[in-house]
Amino acid sequence: NLSGELEQNMGGSEAVFKEYAASMQETAKNAFSTMGLATSDYLATANKMGSLFKGAGFEASEAADLTSKAMQRAADVASIMGIDTASAMESIAGAAKGNFTMMDNLGVAMNETTLNAYALEKGINKTTQEMTNQEKIGLAMEMFLEKTADYAGNYSKENETLAGSLGTAKAALQNFLDGSGDVDQLVTAFTGAVNSIV
Repeated sequence: NLSGELEQNMGGSEAVFKEYAASMQETAKNAFSTMGLATSDYLATANKMGSLFKGAGFEASEAADLTSKAMQRAADVASIMGIDTASAMESIAGAAKGNFTMMDNLGVAMNETTLNAYALEKGINKTTQEMTNQEKIGLAMEMFLEKTADYAGNYSKENETLAGSLGTAKAALQNFLDGSGDVDQLVTAFTGAVNSIV
């Protein structure tokens, strides 16, 4: 049941992000047009990432900030690479866990060697072996955001294209069905898709 799932993900965001949950939920409501993700799907990934960040030692505020930046950027990169948003979210959630192998999908080769080189570049005088899990994950996120800076905001631009507008329309439809979106969003999104087709 879609609305039950949404409710569960809303509740999850309050448990994970505490006083920052409201701003995460606000971002989630607009994710259909900025990332092609339905509210519920956005929160499901955000909650997973947020708890992984917190597990690594980040405060709720840092976890919320890292999560929203990394998810938006992953969607922007995905729109350029032509990979679907869901698999981009898996790659980024893996990185929050300290598993960087899937970051290749997002065009950033990430492993001990490249992370150590990046740390040196940043004037950090310790290797990833000497870092805490938190330091290593923080470094990886910083590296991802820096190496993909040129792609920031691309999903919204791609909304003009057929693939982009269809992703947006699909997410808007799910929001409408689970009650997190309204009919205006749906009409706007579908009009965009129809215009792209035309």
